[in-house]
Amino acid sequence: MKALPLAAVAAALLLTSVVSAQDRGRGEHIGRVVADCDRRADEFQQSFRRALEYREYRGHIRQEELDRHAEALSRSMGRVREAWNREHDAGRTRHFVEDAIKASREINHVMANEHFRPELHRQWEGVRLELNHLAEAFDLPPLRWE
Repeated sequence: MKALPLAAVAAALLLTSVVSAQDRGRGEHIGRVVADCDRRADEFQQSFRRALEYREYRGHIRQEELDRHAEALSRSMGRVREAWNREHDAGRTRHFVEDAIKASREINHVMANEHFRPELHRQWEGVRLELNHLAEAFDLPPLRWE
């Protein structure tokens, strides 16, 4: 067996540590985005629920449907956070991110086509932006403004 030159071993160790640091940095970034998106989705759900109470949706089946979509988004983001915090594995967390994006599509459509208070639209824009950061990190299609 031929001995590896010391420089080759040192280069391999350096490359391994650089890649490991990049992975850690990416993981920390994803963790921050997940936490931010989860928090924003919860805040949005509460604000959206209050807004639906004051809109023409009150008492209609549409209100219940929209409220269920907001609740599904909040629940899905909770699952994303739990999966990411437990595993730190993009492959095992990806389908939860996909569920959150799916749950947000109808809300996105409503927010693009209805006139709510500007603050609610700003909140949604923040959620949508974070969801799209997650989509990018997990190689999923973004949530488009409709």
